Amino acid sequence: MPGQPAEVVRAGAPPRLRPSERVTAAYAVVLAALSALFAARIPGWPLYALGHLAVPAASWALARSRSPAARRLRDFDLLYVIPAFFFMACALVHRVHPVDYDARLIAIDRAIGGTAVLAGMHAVETPLLTALAKWAWISYYAVALLPGVALYLRRDRSAFEEARLAYALAWCGSYLGYFLVPAEGPGYHAEAIGVPQPAWTGHSAALKGVIYALEGEARDTFPSGHAAIAALTIFLCARHRLAAVARLAVPLSAAILASTLYLRYHYLVDVLAGAALGIGAGAAAAAWMGRATRGAAGDLVPYY
Repeated sequence: MPGQPAEVVRAGAPPRLRPSERVTAAYAVVLAALSALFAARIPGWPLYALGHLAVPAASWALARSRSPAARRLRDFDLLYVIPAFFFMACALVHRVHPVDYDARLIAIDRAIGGTAVLAGMHAVETPLLTALAKWAWISYYAVALLPGVALYLRRDRSAFEEARLAYALAWCGSYLGYFLVPAEGPGYHAEAIGVPQPAWTGHSAALKGVIYALEGEARDTFPSGHAAIAALTIFLCARHRLAAVARLAVPLSAAILASTLYLRYHYLVDVLAGAALGIGAGAAAAAWMGRATRGAAGDLVPYY
């Protein structure tokens, strides 16, 4: 039902973390532990450990507050939690796992036709297509807002919380993938795949320079976070029948998927794995929230 609380607790019980907050808290604890475990390789490791642990601490502090401002911060916490996780992951991945798996990913791509796809995109490359692909790629940073804001304005709390959980699972899952399979991406291995990367020029070059500076030693290739979020956005539009939003979100998400290959930021295997992650995150969130909603009974009240 629209407006039905996504998760509830018994009247008088202390507040609990929402499902998406539990996901980000679990990720934060794992990364704090990794920072301590590989302290010898990580200059200033206590800052990374404390930076991650600050996330569940902030979530718990906001959960205890009943102010409208705290509730809004909780509702849209992924807007500041995920960028913090990403940039810390960029600094930590190659220190925790100092191996690059590009050779293996290239071999897989050759076997599934991925290098042929990249070559085909290079064959149809034009300045206009390159410009459109760049802006589509950049729009990834905002596309998740489309279904999220639509569900929030619809006042469908259960669906909104499910979407938050799905995006948290997709983002945190992709970041864990970076630690498991560090890789630079095809743009750094043009000679090996036989396809050069399109150049960034003008204002887009300046923007890309900022992004590269922020990412530092990033090994954020497998799985593709862009593909995960794009596929999940399409999934949520279909699942929650967001027809008006889908008119923009679906073609934009499709353009994001294509841009990751056209710009040679990802191998085909990265995109396939990312899309599977996004759809899997959506399905897992639906199952998780379905169990929580079915468990509501008696004197239960919204905990937020």
